[in-house]
Amino acid sequence: MINNSVARTATLLAAACATIAGGCEPKPKHPGAFQGIVEFDERVLGFETTGRVIKVPAVRGAEVKAGELLATLDDTLEQTMRESREAEALAARADLSLVRAGSRPEQIRSMEAELRAAQANEALLQKNAERERALLDKGAVAQASVDDLESRFAAATAERQSLEQRLRELLNGARKEQIASAEARAAAADHSARVEAERVNRHDLTALAPGRILEVHVEPGEIVAVGTPVVTVADTSHPYADVFVPQGYLEGVRVGAGAAVAVDGIPDTIPGKVEDVSRRTEFTPRYLFSERERPNLVVRVRVRIDDPKEKLHAGIPAFVTLDKAP
Repeated sequence: MINNSVARTATLLAAACATIAGGCEPKPKHPGAFQGIVEFDERVLGFETTGRVIKVPAVRGAEVKAGELLATLDDTLEQTMRESREAEALAARADLSLVRAGSRPEQIRSMEAELRAAQANEALLQKNAERERALLDKGAVAQASVDDLESRFAAATAERQSLEQRLRELLNGARKEQIASAEARAAAADHSARVEAERVNRHDLTALAPGRILEVHVEPGEIVAVGTPVVTVADTSHPYADVFVPQGYLEGVRVGAGAAVAVDGIPDTIPGKVEDVSRRTEFTPRYLFSERERPNLVVRVRVRIDDPKEKLHAGIPAFVTLDKAP
């Protein structure tokens, strides 16, 4: 009897242990979900030029809008260079306008007056030369006197012809080649001025898109080089999670398909959409410990999460349930 009682007791204890063991096996908290990590699209912003930081309006944790000023470099020298280039451009445009406008009426009238005086002088010298030649034929004057008048007459004729050409040039205006040259100089000067203006603008670091400042890396007074991290900005209202779907579960998973994201500490799921389905297979990363997923060849699926209230934080585990297309 004692032996039988002991046997029955042992049997009951074994059954109870088996029952307890079976009942104590943890059930999955998110059945059918794939594990991932919440991440932000972070943008590490820096200057495109070297200089001294003089102002950092950016504050860690603050929300920024597109175009909002984050930091400023000292641009004293660049401002001076820009003013110089703008003055050169202004002078070049003025020269171009002058070339295009041609001669002023006053210049033309002055040249016409000079031409009339030259014509009168030429006519007078011509008469005097003819008179001297007549006297030479009579033997009344020397040959040297005639030669002097004829030389002065020839010089007057050349001066009159020169003035006629200059007047014609004033009336015709600048040549096409002169206008083209002036236009090219003005365009080059304008381009240089725009380059200097853009160089000055690069001394202000602004947000490219709305987001939240995660980190400020510099302080006023520091010297920064090109590309030195200054501010880190992230879109915290649209984080993402990469999940790794076994090859056998991919059927029906499409870009644009819906998803539900669950995280510890938030009772309700957060909606999301499949943003990308990788075209390559890979092995499950080491930070996923599910026995169901670990040995499988998987495909990375990125789910974009819609979190306008910014409940999520980067680095927390996320459990994603994917909607499959029929």
